Parts: sequence; structure tokens; C-alpha cells
Amino acid sequence: MRYTLNFRRCILGLCLSLLGLSVLVFFGNFISDVESDENQHKEMYQAFKDGKCKSCHPAIWREWEKSIHAQAWVDEIYQEAAKQVAGREKSCDPCHAPKPILVTGIGKMPKLRNVQRDSGVSCLVCHLDSDGAMQGPPASAETNFHANVTNPIYKESTKLCATCHGQPSVPEHDQVSSFLKSKFATENKSCATCHMPLVSRLQSTASYESITGRKHTWRGSRSVTQLKNAAALKIEFADKKATVTLQNKAGHLLPGGTLRIIVLDVMHLAPNGTQNQKKQVLISEKRRNRLKPDEKRTFDFKVNSGDTLKVRLRYQLTPKTSEPEWILMAEESKIAP
Repeated sequence: MRYTLNFRRCILGLCLSLLGLSVLVFFGNFISDVESDENQHKEMYQAFKDGKCKSCHPAIWREWEKSIHAQAWVDEIYQEAAKQVAGREKSCDPCHAPKPILVTGIGKMPKLRNVQRDSGVSCLVCHLDSDGAMQGPPASAETNFHANVTNPIYKESTKLCATCHGQPSVPEHDQVSSFLKSKFATENKSCATCHMPLVSRLQSTASYESITGRKHTWRGSRSVTQLKNAAALKIEFADKKATVTLQNKAGHLLPGGTLRIIVLDVMHLAPNGTQNQKKQVLISEKRRNRLKPDEKRTFDFKVNSGDTLKVRLRYQLTPKTSEPEWILMAEESKIAP
């Protein structure tokens, strides 16, 4: 009996020892990850926090701080949506507060960083390399604070953008897969062509003259101008039939995100103003009817001479966005001959 009791005590002690070891390994790895964030590029993270990026690159900083990239982590819409996703730490958060992608690997799923998450997708995310240098396009002004490395990928930025916006395993972030099948891609255009328009400005306080570069605002689905450029409506009449054509001009799936919704409203009026027909079409990932790049989709209606067709296209940012906040993308009105 005594031997049995001692044996059980030994087993219990061994189990507790293994449990303690597992806990130590877990927290050891956790602390190691934190330290890798804080210490691998400690000087650069501290410089960002102290405002050195802002003081040396004021024009670019002003663009960035107004962008959704700067708000990527703190954005209320994102945080509310991410709460509904199981395993958000692997599928969502890594793109909203990533470690530097030149360190973790261009095209690879980013890794969630443990420091400065509130800064979202910052300068360090896209430009800091494993050696502590800042990489960018040609004509970067020399500086005494960090090394500059010219990288041609910044001239053709789609591969760089695809690190977050081209992950097939995360459909909400995969716009690049469809973009590569568009006419824009065959014309050697990149994500930056539309989302980072050209602008002339001083690149830094070390610059002596303005140069042409890409604007760091990444205008997208929250830009009215961008939305108006993303689609076109056309009404044509023939043989007592009206054809409404909706064309995707975005260069990728439209709407681009899986939570976004496009609402097409068509109103058919008789010459006396009486409403003959009203039709509403919802286009979204939920309905499996998003428009492919360059796609033209048609809707037909029977009409008589003198009838009026009024069409409008609106953008709903999320399923919870109330109708007064939907953004008008396009509208057309035409009387049948």
C-alpha cells in the first residue's frame, strides 16, 4: 500500500513538473515574441514613437495619418467585425497591425506585432527591412538617421500590396487575385495606379526640390471619388425594351470586400409619372453575385414610348450601415423615344 501511495505521489509530481515546464515554455515563447518586436528594431520603433518619421517626412506623414491604414487597428468598424471572427489573431489582426513585411516575407501572411498596434499599418510595416534600413523607390533622399535601400518592388507595388490584400485564405483581404485577371494588370498597371495617385511634393526635410511620388492615402471604399470611378451605368432603348448596363471599372471584384454591398435601384415611370415598376438588386459576396473585373452586367425592362427609367447605384459599407449613409456611386435617367 505504501509503495502504491509513493508511486502515485511520484506520478503526480512528474505531471506537475511537466505542467510547470509547459507553462514556462509558453510564457518563454510569448516573452520572446514581445522582445523580438521591441528589441530587434528597438531604435526604429522608438523613433516612430518619438515622431522622427513625422519630423523628417511631414508631407508623407500628413497623408498617412489621414488614411485608413493609420486607423487599421483602432477603426471601430474593424474591431466590431473582427470580434465576430473565430481565430481573428491569425486571420484578421495580422494585417491590421503587422510586423514589418520585409522581415516576415513579401507575399507571406503577415505576423501580428506586439507593440504599437494603435499605429496600424505604419511606415515601418512597408519600408523597414531586417537590417534596420528603410527601403523605397528610387530618388529617396539621403538621411543620417537610417540607411536607404532602393527596391524596384516599390515601382510595381502589386506584390507588396498582395501581402495583405492578396491572401486567398482571407477573402475579405483578397483583392489582388481578381485584379491579376483584369485588363489593368495586362496594361502593366498596379494597385498604386488607382489607390496611390501621383503627387509632387518634398519627400523629406532633406529634399531640395519636389519630386513625383505616390500619395500615401490609399483611397478606397471610404472615398466618394474612388467609388464614383469604380462603376458606370448606361441606359439604352430598342424595340420597346430598356437595357440597363452596370460596368465594373474597379480593376478587381466589385464590391471589393466581402462585407460590402452594392445596391442597384431601377424605377420605371409612365409618362404621367405613375410608377409602373421598381426593382432593387443587391450585389455582394453573401449573394455570390459580385461583379468580376471589367464585367458588364445587363438588366432588361419592357417600356413604351415616353416612359422614363431612373437608375442609381449606391454603396453600403457594412450590412449595418443605415440607408441614409449609403454612398451614391452613379445615377442615370432617360426617356424612351
